[in-house]
Amino acid sequence: MKDTLPPAPNLSGPEETKKPLGCGAISGLGCLGVVGVIVLVSVLSTLGGDDDETAGDAEVASSRYTQTWSQGYAETSCDEWNLEMTSAQQFAAAADILTSARNKIDGGVGLPPDALISEFQAGVTNVCIVPTMTLTDATSGLYTTEPRFHP
Repeated sequence: MKDTLPPAPNLSGPEETKKPLGCGAISGLGCLGVVGVIVLVSVLSTLGGDDDETAGDAEVASSRYTQTWSQGYAETSCDEWNLEMTSAQQFAAAADILTSARNKIDGGVGLPPDALISEFQAGVTNVCIVPTMTLTDATSGLYTTEPRFHP
């Protein structure tokens, strides 16, 4: 049994090399890109659950877009995303974060389709491999490096 993985294939075609994702991709964005990432992190860090929920909000709380996770996303770790948040809470967070990024950063309007929200939710789960990474950091990196989530 081999201890190493085979090298990743180059799927970008014969005449174009593919840039690696991750920290290198962010540094390759230049000053404007780094500023954009900082703005995105700032916007995403202001998002969070609603601590003022009352019994009169029961009808609203039944909506799949209403967040019942009481902790702010900037204080939520990947460990909490993977082990404590329910699928419904993850979907609501993904909808909240993706909608905010698309509308406030990239000029989008309204809610993205549920299929795109579900894809973003799955993407967050895939990038949330460091237990102590915050949800804000994970979603910022995902949104920044994956243009399919942009409007």
